[in-house]
Amino acid sequence: MCTTWFAFHDVYGDSSSSRYQERTNTSQYIRPNVCPYKRLTSISKKGLLEIFGKKLNQFFDGDGLIYSIAFENGNLTFKHNFVGTKGFTDEQAAQQMLYKGAFAIGNPKGDSFYNPFDFDVKNVANTGVVDWGGELYALWEGGKPHKMDPVTLRTECEADSVLGHDLEVPQMAAHYRITDADDEEKKRLIAFSIEAQNAPLQPNKCCFYEWDAAGKPVARSPFGVQNATFGMFHDCLVTENWYMLLQNPTALDPRKLLTEYMFAKCALAQVIGFQDGKSATLHMLPRTEKARAIGQKAIPVNNQFFFHHVNAFESGDDAQKVVFDSAPWTFMDFGMNLDSVTPAFYNGGSRVEYTRFEIDVMNKKSSQAPLSNRVMEFPQINHKFTGKEYRYTYAAAAAVKDDVLWGPNQCLVKFDTEATVGATSNETVWYFGERAFMQEPIFCPQPQGTEEDDGWVTVVVNDAGDDTCVLHVFDAKTIEKGPIASVTLEDHLPPGLHGYWSTELHK
Repeated sequence: MCTTWFAFHDVYGDSSSSRYQERTNTSQYIRPNVCPYKRLTSISKKGLLEIFGKKLNQFFDGDGLIYSIAFENGNLTFKHNFVGTKGFTDEQAAQQMLYKGAFAIGNPKGDSFYNPFDFDVKNVANTGVVDWGGELYALWEGGKPHKMDPVTLRTECEADSVLGHDLEVPQMAAHYRITDADDEEKKRLIAFSIEAQNAPLQPNKCCFYEWDAAGKPVARSPFGVQNATFGMFHDCLVTENWYMLLQNPTALDPRKLLTEYMFAKCALAQVIGFQDGKSATLHMLPRTEKARAIGQKAIPVNNQFFFHHVNAFESGDDAQKVVFDSAPWTFMDFGMNLDSVTPAFYNGGSRVEYTRFEIDVMNKKSSQAPLSNRVMEFPQINHKFTGKEYRYTYAAAAAVKDDVLWGPNQCLVKFDTEATVGATSNETVWYFGERAFMQEPIFCPQPQGTEEDDGWVTVVVNDAGDDTCVLHVFDAKTIEKGPIASVTLEDHLPPGLHGYWSTELHK
């Protein structure tokens, strides 16, 4: 049941590293058919952090690697390949770094001077992945998606359209939502694109796209979003009547642009600064006629930085009251890199606080309350409940539960918000170990399940203690009992970002 992957320290700077690889080995087979889904696809952001001798100190700039884990007839198969972006293929051919990243400091040419108005960075396609309607895309919100062959994982093209929808702007967000996952007639994939920059005083172009279960375009909703330049929109939320975007309180720092960035003293991302004390903005964008009768709204939300949301739902049937849960950071330091993440980083600094927000759309008011003081990231739910009132969240979380101290993602946590909304959630926890660090959990619903937590949670864990990488499968109802199946991989998978499960098996 174990597949051998290539070790990443063996492929740094290796022009052959983009070759497709697939190997299977059933000798470590553990408990067959634990998860009936035939395909789980995940994408990693840490494909390459050293490019022909030049190291990247910020793993957000690593070239994307996509891998799939397939379950079929008691066997497990891995496939993997680097995303063949223009930047990746150009650098592999030249055998040197050619492009600068958005988060790393330094000029690939080795110069100490930048063109301060050059905002062109390499599309690394390293953040999200979606398999829908027979097509597979690697996503990075700063540029166009890359269409992949779902069988070989080879890159086909940088895409100007996705499943029949032409992109409103030449980029697409790395996050999306899946609604009504248990209803083939109502099931929808919902994604968005938004302009990263625009002329002063002009609204930024934004567009939401919807596809049915077969991959057919069914809705296209363009919007103008005021004062959104450098707002760093990362994730979205969807309810029955609304599309929702959180605009972070960030802005261009002209002083840093013309002094530090111009002379290669800071990365491009550091030119965009977090504005402490300024509210974030929730954009309520109408999805239905009921919402259009209310109109597009911009609602201030307390000063926080939003990466990943959990879910949203409407309270009542008039589309005027909305609740959403999210995992905002208390503030954001764009200078954070691999050197700065030390034990001191986890003592009182910026932290992710699992929070519930209640929105009065008509009066443009918001309130909030904590759901837990355990720092968490990569929240996941059962997609059957996207946009609906729900109960359970699964997340990667810190082992320490404290108002000040926290730590890296070493626990799988199941949050139950039903009984204690507005205070703290009930939590069940599985701790992987002192030197074990988990990637994003993936929820796989049981096809015939009737309860919200009928299904499985899969997670890849990197164990620095014994230098192993393990795929764990949990019963979603009882994660505190530990994994019901585990597979030790012969080599490490890199730390990853976001994944996706599918019932489709691509051969």
